[in-house]
Amino acid sequence: MNTVNIKLQVPMNKSLRDALTIRAAELGFDSSQALLRYMAKAVADHRQVTFGDDNWGEPSIAAAARLNKAAEEAKQGKNISGPFTTVEDFMKDLREAD
Repeated sequence: MNTVNIKLQVPMNKSLRDALTIRAAELGFDSSQALLRYMAKAVADHRQVTFGDDNWGEPSIAAAARLNKAAEEAKQGKNISGPFTTVEDFMKDLREAD
């Protein structure tokens, strides 16, 4: 299927365009155009997208304990692998972890 691209020009204030470009970069888009294409596709597909702050909430007590334990062990050099000097060493370590 051949797709024909067209240009859609959207007049806007320069300060809005600049703010949009900054926000697009913060969201990981390489341009404000990429962000607008993503949003247009979502709207056309009847999908909702949000770009607000990620609100994961607080971890459970058990999850916080696991994270704190892993962080403490990492500080002490326990339960960590590497550093690897070759890809082969890294892949060997991955295979052994299974």
